[in-house]
Amino acid sequence: MTTKQIQAIGNFLTYYRTDLNYIRKFQDFKNGKITAENYIKKDVGSFYSFLIEFRVVRNFLSGTVDKLLAETSTWIKTENSDDVDLFAQKLANSGLTRGNVMASMASKILFLNNPWEIIPMDSLARKTLNQKQNKYAIYNQNLIEFRKQNETIFESLINYTNPLTNIIHDEFKDLENLNLICKNRIVDKLLWTNGK
Repeated sequence: MTTKQIQAIGNFLTYYRTDLNYIRKFQDFKNGKITAENYIKKDVGSFYSFLIEFRVVRNFLSGTVDKLLAETSTWIKTENSDDVDLFAQKLANSGLTRGNVMASMASKILFLNNPWEIIPMDSLARKTLNQKQNKYAIYNQNLIEFRKQNETIFESLINYTNPLTNIIHDEFKDLENLNLICKNRIVDKLLWTNGK
């Protein structure tokens, strides 16, 4: 195991429970178990807290978290719910991101809706993939290749962390396919760590 892989494991274990909590809260909001008013409060697991922790709060106009959540809520009900680039363009057109196309921010938000398929994109992940373009469609293609090339590493990291993630999973049995979310979060953390 390399030092980068060890760092990725440390980063993954530090944030995994918090990530699952953000995912669960979004799923609860989506299913009507949490009101928009409560979900945008600065509480543990809230949409607002997620935007701060994932460092995207600076990408949209101050005081518009409610509008961003409303745009997101509308978007995830469309047939393009997983189209990160289109969502980023929609947010730019709405004026929420000051006219800027924020694909990284869009990927992080849509990750909450579909953590089984969407791995957030940021500059460090793109650096690992030698990608200059800020397009999620290109990132996703590069990610497919990265995953193929590193499948044995991911399996090794998953096996190493399994005793610990199984304990965390006991708390989140309401979330579907936790093993896939777990693997995607490990992929994300290895991309992030390699890009540093």
